[in-house]
Amino acid sequence: MNAVKKIPPGKLICGVGGVIVCLLFSFILKAPASLEAAAVSAGSTGNMAMRILGITLLAVFWWIGNVGTDWMTTLVMLLLWVLLADVPFTTAFSAFGSTSTWLIVGAFCLSEAVSKTGLFTRISWFLLRIFPPTFTGQVVAMLLVGAVCTPLIPSMTAKAILGVTVASGVATAMGYPNNSAGRYALFMAAWFGFGVTAPAFVNGSIFGYTVLGALPEGAGVTYGAWFIAMIPWLVVVLVGGFVLIKLMYRPEQTGALTKEYAIEHYKSLGKLEGKELQSAFILAGAVILWVLESALGIPAAVTALIAALLCFALGILDKKELATAPKWSIVVFLGGVLSLGAIFSRVGINVWLQALITPLFERMNNTFLAAFVIMVMVVALRLIMASFSATIIIMMTVLTPVAPAIGLSPFIIGILVYTVENCWFVRYQNTTFATCYECVKDTLDYSGTVKACLGYVILCIIGCLISIPYWSALHYI
Repeated sequence: MNAVKKIPPGKLICGVGGVIVCLLFSFILKAPASLEAAAVSAGSTGNMAMRILGITLLAVFWWIGNVGTDWMTTLVMLLLWVLLADVPFTTAFSAFGSTSTWLIVGAFCLSEAVSKTGLFTRISWFLLRIFPPTFTGQVVAMLLVGAVCTPLIPSMTAKAILGVTVASGVATAMGYPNNSAGRYALFMAAWFGFGVTAPAFVNGSIFGYTVLGALPEGAGVTYGAWFIAMIPWLVVVLVGGFVLIKLMYRPEQTGALTKEYAIEHYKSLGKLEGKELQSAFILAGAVILWVLESALGIPAAVTALIAALLCFALGILDKKELATAPKWSIVVFLGGVLSLGAIFSRVGINVWLQALITPLFERMNNTFLAAFVIMVMVVALRLIMASFSATIIIMMTVLTPVAPAIGLSPFIIGILVYTVENCWFVRYQNTTFATCYECVKDTLDYSGTVKACLGYVILCIIGCLISIPYWSALHYI
């Protein structure tokens, strides 16, 4: 007989603790007078507000403890809102009809097509062959090629895996042994370029869509507006990342590639034709329409769905891949958590949170200090919260109501959270980085990458603080 699988203590504590907190808030504790007043002003009651809070805290506990998958926990939260807090089913599940949710569906289908045909790999090697075959040249190549490729597909994991795999091959060709400084340098350059530059583009990863979906209606942040706002941050991360890598991981003996290395890899891909060529045209058209979204008046979600439809109509994606290409588990999770803001408004929790938190930031009376505090809060939260999207939603739900007092728009609050949360101090923090590390774990030690994480967080903070006057000029502050 198979032994019963032992539940990790942390998961057990968070699982049971979440249930207890939910029961306490829902059936035992009374709403504070301030919450009661806020709920009544919103047309609800303190009792319903407490139940919403209790159910949401249950989800937070379960997300922290990884009690179940993110999407399962989210469905539990939505269903309990309906069953215990009298939230209409159509209201609880309303975000599944939002543009953000369907933008994610279309973008994932396009991403699958680009990856399946090999177009993304071709673009990467086409660019890599341009750079000098020296140590410095290849570090710059990984950073810049990664940044250029970032907006092509929304899967940070797919891009980063390709980047670190290429970097590992380059390190071997340059003669860098396992655990050598040169191998660490190329790995981190690929991670910085193909991975952590994602916040510079709304479609750099799924989490950009999470931020977009959590913004209030009418925020009007388009593809182009997002990138323009992130230019200073991107420059700081790329230039600072280059300096950081050179200082931390510069090898004693710098190797070199043959000039033919990248050229041969590119030639081995053959001619651009057939479905790969078709996917190239679809991708190019989608990016152009996303950039011109505000000028043409074509919503990004419509563009993404048209691109997805073409991928299926042309046979680039098989009809059976509709079950796998959109990553439905992520769609369910995001469609659920994006309802938090609307539900909190329904019972006055947003107003109550604003009254609680606003005095704290008013005492700071400094936009730079407020931004710094938010980013430090995110880094601390990420030590216990493994979910990227849950971190974004929780922080934006709590802080968006106090945006006027902080002096930052909800969009900038989302950017502060999104940029700095991509840390990897411990393995469970960042599943994307952990996946990339698994690809090269026989050649590197995880501990050797942690100092670069500290450097990345510092660069993110500097990049965001430097951007504040720029964001002010763009009327986000």
